[in-house]
Order: sequence, then C-alpha cells, then structure tokens
Amino acid sequence: MAITEAVQSGGTTTAAGDATGGKAADTAGDASGFRPVPVWFFAFEGLMGASYDIVKTSPHAWIFLAASAVVNIALARTVLRGRLKMAKAMLKGKRTRKIAVGLIALRFGVHAALGAIGMQATSGAAHFALALAMCAATVALLAFDQRVMLRALAAA
Repeated sequence: MAITEAVQSGGTTTAAGDATGGKAADTAGDASGFRPVPVWFFAFEGLMGASYDIVKTSPHAWIFLAASAVVNIALARTVLRGRLKMAKAMLKGKRTRKIAVGLIALRFGVHAALGAIGMQATSGAAHFALALAMCAATVALLAFDQRVMLRALAAA
C-alpha cells in the first residue's frame, strides 16, 4: 500500500510501505520519513545571512560568527542528526534557492536604497538593525518553506 493510502486510512507505514494498522502518524513529516527541523535552528542560517552587517557592527564580530558556525555544525551532527534529511531536501529545493537569492538581493537593495536617499548605514546601530531584520526575514522564510514542503509531502 502506498504511503499516502496508509496515511489516509489511519495506518502507519513500514520501510516497505505496507500498512500495519494502529494510530495515524502524528505529523506529515513522520509519514514521509522527513522530520521537521526546529525553527530555532534556522537562526544560524539567519546569522550567516546577516553576517555582512554583523561584521560591520564591530571589527571583532567575525569571531562570533565563526563560533556560531562551529555550534551550528556541532548541533547538526549530534542533536539534529535525524533531521538532516529534511535540511538536505530543503537545500536541494528550487524554492530555497529562490529565497537565498531573494535575501541577497534584498540586502543589496536595502543598502542601495539607503545610499540613494543619502541615509547610508554607517553606524553600528544601523548595521545591527539591518542584521536583525535580515536574520528575522531568513528565519521566517525558511520556516515557511519547511511548512510548505511538509504539506506538499503529506499531500503526495
């Protein structure tokens, strides 16, 4: 029986894909083999997206970014190892690449627009505000992308 049929009939599936009966899967991610990545984990990607403005706030901020990258790798390899399948699937998706390109364009566009009206982000506080906005936008868009992906997998 197909995975979608097992989910619709209320059974759980095994690796072979046959129904074993019992209660329905709790989330769409369980039925498709994908476990969702926690939203807080996307903050690391947000930091990398905001890295330009973070480095502009202080000359030693790159140390914070390097430490964050190490923590990101450590968490991905230990605590979230079972969820790497979802993260890899998201990275391969066309929508995720569009989000990445859009965020880069947004950052360049905001800096260009501020420069055009004579309000360049030159202070640490201005760069910090832009970094915070970029981080929040990255986390929100990646969380949305994950929800859309899980819903599409559940519908398949």
